[in-house]
Amino acid sequence: MAINFLNTVDFNKNQLNFARIQNLGTDPSTANSSIGQIYFNTTADTLKQYVADAGSGAAGWVEVGSTSVQAGTGIGVTFVAGEATVRNTGLVTVLDGTYINLSKQGGGDNTQLTADLSAINGTSDATTRFLSKDNTWDIVDGATVGKATASVLGTVELFSNTVQTVAANAVTTTASRTYGVQFNSNDQMVVNVPWTDTNVVTYDLTTAPTGTAIRLTGSNSTDDDVTISGTTGQTAMSRISASELRVALTDSVTIIDDLTIGGEFVSTGTGQNSFAGQVTVPLVPVADGDAASKRYVDQSNIGQSVFQGGYNANTNTPDLDVSPATDIKKGFFWAVTVGGTFFSEVVQPGDLIYADIDNPGATFSNWVVVQTGQDIATDDTQALAIRGISAYDSTYFNVDATGWATLRPQANANGAKIALTGGADSGGETTFTVDITALFGAGALAADCIATVKETTSSLIVYPEVTGNGTGSLDFKFVPVVSTSAGFYTAYITHI
Repeated sequence: MAINFLNTVDFNKNQLNFARIQNLGTDPSTANSSIGQIYFNTTADTLKQYVADAGSGAAGWVEVGSTSVQAGTGIGVTFVAGEATVRNTGLVTVLDGTYINLSKQGGGDNTQLTADLSAINGTSDATTRFLSKDNTWDIVDGATVGKATASVLGTVELFSNTVQTVAANAVTTTASRTYGVQFNSNDQMVVNVPWTDTNVVTYDLTTAPTGTAIRLTGSNSTDDDVTISGTTGQTAMSRISASELRVALTDSVTIIDDLTIGGEFVSTGTGQNSFAGQVTVPLVPVADGDAASKRYVDQSNIGQSVFQGGYNANTNTPDLDVSPATDIKKGFFWAVTVGGTFFSEVVQPGDLIYADIDNPGATFSNWVVVQTGQDIATDDTQALAIRGISAYDSTYFNVDATGWATLRPQANANGAKIALTGGADSGGETTFTVDITALFGAGALAADCIATVKETTSSLIVYPEVTGNGTGSLDFKFVPVVSTSAGFYTAYITHI
């Protein structure tokens, strides 16, 4: 059985020595073929390859080599020392075209054609022109190209080409300010810009003759007076000069609706300030004299750790999941004094039990257990093993000053090195069988092993076929047969 490679093999530019291409008597089927595949055809005694186009437009197998080149009509093929020369054996007819003159140079296998453009039309007009699709030489004008319209591209004439002395303005984005280009009676391009502003009124701010009013004097000969007045018991309005009005607070101010003060509010009176409604203070106080909001006070006390005493896990004392559970707040915690179980969790002396919510009750997910690891460590699942004191066999483990334990690479209890011996030759191959249970103990499975094989003397890694022989053995198969003497090959086996 051949080794099954399931990925691309990269030889890293090294040689492939003594390689033998697959031998077949006939082409593989399309289902077993892929572009670029090669094999040696023993019937035709030649190398063949699978290509995307085998000559009929479809993929297929073709011979690799010069003998696969066939001559055709007007094409000759000559083979010399394994090389194929392809040449034209037919006649080449040279014909001139419109404004194109073709001249034949040379002859035989070296025939060359020279193409010359004949751009002068029958009237020998030497002015600059272009060749249009009606095969005539034309110039760009209104008659040839056509005059531009609102729906057709074409030629145009400028109204004026006088250079302006004022720089152009940027394109406006204001609506109704973009004007289209039109033609005047002489078919020249112009822009018609309407410019009549008849809807503008300006106002001058002046002092009204009397009272607390100000006057808006319009450019349309209208006078509009605006009166500013105070509110009884709150503000008073007075004129202190011809150009100034003053708003003053009364001695006793009553604020009926909401009041927002952008700056500081300072009360210098000695009496008691009263607020009938709600007073809002900053959510987070900063200065020592700042008032604290209810939200800030509540948030400051949420989840604080408050020690409640010892807990006997053996007798469930105090009974945390029943009484006084209704009085327990988030952050209350107990220290385990006697080991046992708290719900399904194994706890040891020194472990801490926290309430994760107010009134956690008899729901384990409402509690948090912090294990301090002061007991002997146990082996179990990751969730159930007790973290605690432990010791390690120095034959297999290293432990650093921080307590971190690592497996010694040279003393891997799950690894073994064994010389392959006692091989059996059969059908052009040699098979060595290794008992996995003898290396790793009863219950060890071949399916849980990986192996690498080396030549013992050179330490060169080799690649035999390694398969499981039942559940407790590995077979190492070498093709063709190899030496069965002890120690010629060494297997390095790891049990996962």
